[in-house]
Amino acid sequence: MIKNLNQLKRALWPGIRLEILDHCRPQCIGQLREVTLVNTQGFYTKVLNQPDNQINAGNNGRGSMLWWGPAKTWAFENGICSSYQYGDNTKKNLIVTFRILEEIP
Repeated sequence: MIKNLNQLKRALWPGIRLEILDHCRPQCIGQLREVTLVNTQGFYTKVLNQPDNQINAGNNGRGSMLWWGPAKTWAFENGICSSYQYGDNTKKNLIVTFRILEEIP
């Protein structure tokens, strides 16, 4: 179970799948995403089973980018990972909440 940002960085690599549980854009909630690239700045994901989704075309075909940012902008609880904008970690500052899928649903 992921408990901090360092563990999350080690757990993500291309092919890992995520389920979006909450998002600053409501239309993204419930999406299944696949990690396409991980680097020192963050990671990219594409929407699964939706090849024409505009997110998948972003960043030269790598998909949507989520920056790592400082550890204080992250929260981890029971395997659920949440990223927030700078400031306090409240719903109004939420970027995304997701869980890593251990297997394909």
